[in-house]
Amino acid sequence: MRSLSWRWLLVLPVALALVLVASASRLQVFWWPEQVHDVTTGTLGEPLELTDEWEDGDGGTHRRDLTVTLLEVVPATEVQGFAGPEPVDPVPGSAVWEVRLRFDVDPDVPLGGCQVALIDTRDRESKAVGTTLGATSVPAPDCEPEGRRGPDYDGGRAEGEEPRPPTYEVSVPVVTDDDAEPETVRLWWEAPDAVELSLRD
Repeated sequence: MRSLSWRWLLVLPVALALVLVASASRLQVFWWPEQVHDVTTGTLGEPLELTDEWEDGDGGTHRRDLTVTLLEVVPATEVQGFAGPEPVDPVPGSAVWEVRLRFDVDPDVPLGGCQVALIDTRDRESKAVGTTLGATSVPAPDCEPEGRRGPDYDGGRAEGEEPRPPTYEVSVPVVTDDDAEPETVRLWWEAPDAVELSLRD
């Protein structure tokens, strides 16, 4: 009986390794396509041309071509509220940054649902989200000018809006810890494609 027990102990590491390999394979199949890992990199102030794909409501695949430029990342003094600009009122332990981006893109290309995040020098990621910060309502990220949006992904358009200009700028507020030092801006629509724009050369 003792020799049988020792045999099981010898087999155990091999069995454990096989379980870990199988688990990793499942993790890649289920989670890898949903994670940002196909990254195009750029630098502050330099226009970056990029292409990615999007699907319409019928499952058809289309190409999105655009040029994006990171203009600056600075401490935010105000954000756009429902009734106009509101002063930023960060709570203790937080900071609010203004990410300014310029887009050059065909007015007929859908850009809704963009996502923006700041990555700091300690590799902490802070995603732009709509939230309430003290007395300030921080809006969700938007990569289109207010009142002049492009088409929806089903081809529809908001009634009464003027066409989106081919070149424009947006400001996206991002809330971080108060000790964050921004290093990179990440921009994406659908994983796995993303753009990372460095604040340093």
